[in-house]
Amino acid sequence: MRAVGFHSGPAHSRTASTSPGSNAGAGAGGDGDNFDSSDTLHPRAEIELYCQRNSHQLDGWFEPDEDEVANNFDARHDRYRQMIASFTGSNARLALVVVPDASHIAEDLETLVSRLLELERLGTEIRCTDPDRPDALQSGEELLGVGGRSPQRQAKIRDAIVAKASRGEVLGRTPYGYEAGPDGILKPVAEEAEIVKEIFDIYAGPWHAEDSKPLGGPGMRAIARSLNERGLLTRTGRPWSALAISGILKNRTYLGTYTRYGVRIAGSHEPLVDREIFNRTEAVTRTRKPVRKRAVEPPYLLGGIVRCDLCGRGLFGLTRRRTWKRVDGTTTSKSYRYYECPSRNARNERTEDVARHSSWHAEELEQIVLQDVERWGERIKKKLRPIVGDTAADEVGEAERDFNRAVRAVASAYGTLNDLVAPLERLENARRAGADPKSENTDKTDLARLLQEVQSKNVSTAKIAVSAVVERVIAGEQLVEVLPRF
Repeated sequence: MRAVGFHSGPAHSRTASTSPGSNAGAGAGGDGDNFDSSDTLHPRAEIELYCQRNSHQLDGWFEPDEDEVANNFDARHDRYRQMIASFTGSNARLALVVVPDASHIAEDLETLVSRLLELERLGTEIRCTDPDRPDALQSGEELLGVGGRSPQRQAKIRDAIVAKASRGEVLGRTPYGYEAGPDGILKPVAEEAEIVKEIFDIYAGPWHAEDSKPLGGPGMRAIARSLNERGLLTRTGRPWSALAISGILKNRTYLGTYTRYGVRIAGSHEPLVDREIFNRTEAVTRTRKPVRKRAVEPPYLLGGIVRCDLCGRGLFGLTRRRTWKRVDGTTTSKSYRYYECPSRNARNERTEDVARHSSWHAEELEQIVLQDVERWGERIKKKLRPIVGDTAADEVGEAERDFNRAVRAVASAYGTLNDLVAPLERLENARRAGADPKSENTDKTDLARLLQEVQSKNVSTAKIAVSAVVERVIAGEQLVEVLPRF
């Protein structure tokens, strides 16, 4: 079969024997596809030896010049296009493409898949001289990463993280009540540690007999309210919430146990809570956790972009349900949706002289924002720079995961290259959607579509559109300010 060699360097050969009887060619398989290549072989020599062993007629080269800089992606791309032109021009002669491994033909996994698909459409393929990974897709899965992220480098980073975790050293943010000591081990922070102990003691309540129901003490909201009334704040300077209290009560770090990245070390640092109190806390939580069927709630249109004008915290979506009996004895219920600031304390904010944190009926606040967007004139629209923001990043991340899963499946012989067309298109589209929002080439058609989708009856569609064109919504007790994305 006719073949062409393609490689990206190094520019100068190293001494190596390429004769049929050399050690470099020893151990060839019966089908002639596999052989033991020497690490000292130059890529050109590897390709020549491979073609010799497999009876391929090698009559063309696409390789770097001697003065080409290593890892020159532009030069590699130009060389690849020259090769494609030789397969498709007026004097076209199709050939098998032989490379040492997938890293010589592409710098990332998505580029490799795109080129494999293009070559398949032309009627040819890429073969690697690497005896362990002769299939180009398998080689790419091992050597290349999505978006140019090296899987070997990522593996080394993971190994370093796990090694650090196995020594009990702090990784990431330290839990409330602790700090990282000079040796990297968690050390108690006196003031915070006392608050942690207090939270556990209050919630667990007084001791009870083993056969009695663990009634416990005040609930998480009550504890958070008590800490806030005393002027105590979290480490980030924010008021306490039931969610913050719940995070502390569930954290086994306070038992002196370190758990990260699959590594668990008991007694790695000084505990703040006795095991008996921690177990009692878990028992109380189990008795207070209602067993209910989770209702599927539609997303909140302004989630992630609306903030309280008083404290700047993001408002969260809150659903309250009311059930009552009619005169005829039948039962009915209704749901009420709100946007509410987590700093809000309805009990303390009842008096007129106390500033109130934001709380809005969802439908009312959403209607105000949508009407404001609808009134935007041409001056604002011309300045708009839509960006899907976190939603775009999430979409790219999800598309990358789907693409990786598809590549692994096809590389394992579950499917064909054509099964990678749709995942690759989705990844490319997601990246384009998250492109530089400051670009002067903003697609006006997309902008018009987004402004139209803001009013969509499909909440998920409308939410993406609103997040794309609205930077922030500042919600006060009476006034609402909508800030466009400029």
